[in-house]
Amino acid sequence: MTGKKPLQPETERFKHILIQAYQRGELSDNMTAKDMVQELANQLKQMLKRNHK
Repeated sequence: MTGKKPLQPETERFKHILIQAYQRGELSDNMTAKDMVQELANQLKQMLKRNHK
């Protein structure tokens, strides 16, 4: 098999959140994986706060 393995729904959602943050200029072009995970956590916290209001 040479095709890409399909991403899990959670992974796909996280990827989408990071892409949106990048498009808003909230992410750097040369981020490390650790930086991306930290930023993803921040983005998720913001989303959860908005959803609980």
